[in-house]
Amino acid sequence: MTRRTAILIGCGIPVWAATGRPFWDEKDPQSWTDDERQELLTKSPWARPATVHNDPGFGGLTGRGSTTSNTSRRGGRTPAVAAPQDPMITGKYQAVVRWDSALPIREANRNQSKDDPAANYILSVNGDLPMIGRRSNDESESEFAQRLEMLKQYTKLEKRGDPIFLNKIAYSNTGTLFYFERNDLIRLDDHQVTFVTKLGPIDVKAKFPLKEMLYRGKLDL
Repeated sequence: MTRRTAILIGCGIPVWAATGRPFWDEKDPQSWTDDERQELLTKSPWARPATVHNDPGFGGLTGRGSTTSNTSRRGGRTPAVAAPQDPMITGKYQAVVRWDSALPIREANRNQSKDDPAANYILSVNGDLPMIGRRSNDESESEFAQRLEMLKQYTKLEKRGDPIFLNKIAYSNTGTLFYFERNDLIRLDDHQVTFVTKLGPIDVKAKFPLKEMLYRGKLDL
């Protein structure tokens, strides 16, 4: 390992980015170490930290009983939705957005998912975001349904041309899963895809440069 590589790794830059030789292209999945699998799942071209912007002064995601009503990105008005319960709503949040339908991620997870990746782009969001969690004990069924509807209205994959809007949401042990139908295929010449979602004052974005998401020489999402 060169001194430059050691410095980059010491700064938190993963080995694949420091050396330019990703292990997932050099080694069979069966020989990946647990650390390498974890790196793919948490800090790789398919798993990136989200940018979370929280503006408590906007909308009504400020406490129990609060509601918000905004103009949908698809047009029209969305219904008011009760805020998820979080006494630290003005705090800072962290999340990782991961492309779970991508083959290297599925192989890192030892293909435990039962989903059909050929039908959907599937992205998971893991973190402490109150807006995307399961229904809490303080949240009624109608409030939870409205929150899911808001997420469907504002969640999309931005790319060149028209965005791809959310198809459905599910929950698993790996986090909240967002499904986007593959009717509009993402291609390498789109250059970049951005995952976007929001609820009330919380905006979440994660950018994915497509040229880095090559597995065995092919774009894999």
